[in-house]
Amino acid sequence: MPIARRGLLGLGAAAALSVAVSGCSSPSRPSGPRRATSPTTTRPRETEAASRPASAEPAFAGCPAPTQVYFGASLPADRSVADWEATLGASLAVHRSYFTPDQNEIAQLAHQCADDLAHDRLPHVSMKPPGTWAEVASGGFDAWLTELLGALRQQAGPVFLTIHHEPENDVGPAGMAAPDYVAMQRHVIRLAGDLAPSVTTVPVLQHWTFDPLQRGTDPRSWIVPEAAVLGVDVYNPWSPTNGKPWRTFGSRIDEVLPWIDDTPLAIGEYGCREDPSDPGSAAAWLRDAAEYARTHGIVSMSYFNSGVHAPDGSLELHGPGERAFAELLGSPWVARPT
Repeated sequence: MPIARRGLLGLGAAAALSVAVSGCSSPSRPSGPRRATSPTTTRPRETEAASRPASAEPAFAGCPAPTQVYFGASLPADRSVADWEATLGASLAVHRSYFTPDQNEIAQLAHQCADDLAHDRLPHVSMKPPGTWAEVASGGFDAWLTELLGALRQQAGPVFLTIHHEPENDVGPAGMAAPDYVAMQRHVIRLAGDLAPSVTTVPVLQHWTFDPLQRGTDPRSWIVPEAAVLGVDVYNPWSPTNGKPWRTFGSRIDEVLPWIDDTPLAIGEYGCREDPSDPGSAAAWLRDAAEYARTHGIVSMSYFNSGVHAPDGSLELHGPGERAFAELLGSPWVARPT
């Protein structure tokens, strides 16, 4: 009998967990202390998975060392990454960027990957497909995928590739249902394995899909078991004006982990707004998020440093939050794609 969402999360709260080993070797993900009072869950673990030894072979290209994380961000298209890095005092360790399919975008995407790798950043690039998920899954756009993967195969290091991030926003038309999305990801993973082994296909979903309050959504319908890395976008929903609760990064990810077995997790986007009445709260949130990531098998995390598509207020880093981000970026646990 299928286990209901709340039942599964309840099982997680009762499970015994051990200390994380590595995001690339089926780590345990213990639930640590939290600053906020939001209810959290812990991830269910099987004894075999918790005690499994690290593999001699990396699980994917660019797999970081135990407890290391690619730490970085995305920026609006009109902001210079290099200029911001000069302010931070270090280059980002992962750079998240977004592209749309047209006659020039593959070249632009490849150029961005080359620039990122030249500056010691792991490129995490996204592009929507030129057709429906079902059409891509059936091979209808293999020429496009072959060109894209060929451009990425020529890069000087590993690349994270996401085809259609946050797909939940586009469900509805024919060929655009969750099974079509999963079939498309499987097809891309197979092609990438053959054509570009240094490319890791990372399906990125919304945290919304895993929220226990969303009773009409089954996260299992969106999970791609063949993915070496799964992705999720997660935010602290609070703002000074929306009345939503302040949530820690860890309390949100605890709602995701029960669904993804031992697959390493990449955070495609995350963010927290400043509380004017509590200076430093966002900085503390960022530090807590980074510590959680290091101890829960998260392999990369990209802060959404932007006010674009942010109706409840900008998520841009400034003041104490930006200083905390710079401090974390200089930490010895930050992985680099070398």
